[in-house]
Amino acid sequence: MDKNILRDTTELAKMFCEKYIDGDSAAVDATCGNGHDTLWLAERCRKVYAFDIQKAATVTTEALLAEHGIENVSVICDSHEVMSKYVEEPVNLIMYNLGYLPGGDKSVATASDSTLKALESSLELLAVNGLICVIMYWGHPQGAAERRAVLDWAAGLDKGKYHCVHTDMINQPKCPPEILLVTKKK
Repeated sequence: MDKNILRDTTELAKMFCEKYIDGDSAAVDATCGNGHDTLWLAERCRKVYAFDIQKAATVTTEALLAEHGIENVSVICDSHEVMSKYVEEPVNLIMYNLGYLPGGDKSVATASDSTLKALESSLELLAVNGLICVIMYWGHPQGAAERRAVLDWAAGLDKGKYHCVHTDMINQPKCPPEILLVTKKK
C-alpha cells in the first residue's frame, strides 16, 4: 500500500474528527495499535479510552504516551467489543482503524463479528452530535469481508437518528483505505 495514501486517509479522517472534539470531550480509540491516534486524541480531549486486544499494541501505546507526558488516557488490553464495560460516560468521538497492527503479526486482525458488536456499543456510548470514524483496510480477504459487514451495518442504521458517509478513493488501485463516518443526531 502506498504510504502517501495511508497518510492522506489518516489526515482526512482526523480533519473530520477534529470538528467533534474539544478540551472537554471524552473519546475512544477502539483500536490503538501503535498509539498515534491515541496520542492525537489525548492532546485534544479531556479523557481518552484506548483499546487493543494485543498486549504489544497497548505497551507501545503506553510508551508513546509516557514519552509525551500524557496522563489522560486509560489504555485497556481488551477487545473493543466490550468497551461499554470500561467507558461509563458519553463520548464525542470513537475512532477505529480496522485490519492488523502495522508492523505486527498480520495473522491477528480485527474481525467482522467483534467489530459489529463494538460498533453497536459505540452507538450507545456516543453523545448526541458525536462521531464514529472507521478507517477500513480491505486489501486482504478478512478485511474485505469486514468492510462489507461494516457498510451493511451502517446502511441499516435508522436514518432519523444517524447520518452515514462513506468515502472511497475511486482513482486509486489496490483497495485503498476507506472511511465510514457515522454521526448521532438524536
